[in-house]
Amino acid sequence: MLGTGRFVAASVTTLALALAACTPAPPRPARSVEPVVLSGWVTVDLPRDLIPATVAAVGNDLVVGGFVDSGDVRAPALARGSADDASPEWVPVPLQPSTPYGRVASLVSLAGAGRSMTALGAAHGGAHANFRWTVWTGTPTGVADRPQTFETFGGQEAGTLLAVAQDRRGPLIIGTWQGAHGLDGAIWRAEGHRWVRQPTPPSLVNSVDRQMAPRTATGQPDGSVAIEGSVIDLRDGVHQVAAVWRGSGGDWLLSELPDPGRRSEAWSTSCEGQGPDCATVGSRDGTVAVWTGDGRADLPAVTVADVDVGVLVRRADRLVVAVSTDGRGRLLVGHDGGWRLFTAPDGVVRAAVLVGTRLYLVSGSEGAAVLSVRDLADVLAG
Repeated sequence: MLGTGRFVAASVTTLALALAACTPAPPRPARSVEPVVLSGWVTVDLPRDLIPATVAAVGNDLVVGGFVDSGDVRAPALARGSADDASPEWVPVPLQPSTPYGRVASLVSLAGAGRSMTALGAAHGGAHANFRWTVWTGTPTGVADRPQTFETFGGQEAGTLLAVAQDRRGPLIIGTWQGAHGLDGAIWRAEGHRWVRQPTPPSLVNSVDRQMAPRTATGQPDGSVAIEGSVIDLRDGVHQVAAVWRGSGGDWLLSELPDPGRRSEAWSTSCEGQGPDCATVGSRDGTVAVWTGDGRADLPAVTVADVDVGVLVRRADRLVVAVSTDGRGRLLVGHDGGWRLFTAPDGVVRAAVLVGTRLYLVSGSEGAAVLSVRDLADVLAG
């Protein structure tokens, strides 16, 4: 799941926008392929006209987070439906906001296990209209806004929050925080209802010539979490290399992805079962890239801009990548080294989850995204 509050990542990638790198060996050219038109997508009608920002599987439920807006009043919103139903009946999840920013937040990232759920709320506020964060916990039958001190996520040393994820110890929040050499990666954990920033793992600490730029995070089947992003190397010019940190607790292993090109970044990771077999989607020199244990995959050419992003999910040995390209939706399906390209609902990808063979996809602009669904049984069987 990559739920995602991915739109908040801009603050950690500003440096990357002006990259000027030395030229490596020319990459192999991507294949130009016309996408196969994939009909059958259905737009999901959500309770109270909920505008979705993220979707996640929590226990036996599918949960959609976002907000509702009547024109006069904006409020956070959650809806849930049974993951076992081909056509779930979606019902609102009762919310208990208790802070001023909680009452107007959009719930942009979700994670959970069993009956426990954690959500991040984001709302603009203050003199500079920065994000004001709220943390929500509960179950699919009720979630409450848990007030935090201003210094928990704010103050002069604050960076941003990127995602909430679930590891074997419970929920954790991934973000950034001021260190000695810029914004280091940061991790918060709950102590009761209070969230406490943990000592920054060494692999997420900046140095004078290497800047860590986490972007989002996804929980993995073995109870670890993958943090996706990039390492910006300043030792010989400026080089942005796609990277994944994987771990739990205080032990996080940094892996810079191979064949990174002149500028690359990781967006979403999915690992297989309990082992180290992982696949990551991201961008590389302006096109979509997928890295697996065999290296960088030979994909059809899908160009991306800085606003585009993608999510990778899997079913057995099939990899499914939902991505946007200049506002148009695309679906890449990989198996045994081969990849096929299909159309998908248009708009920037916000989140995706694969339940059985049904893909639920949140895409569109921040204030007008929609949840779409399609059974991919025919595509995955090919």
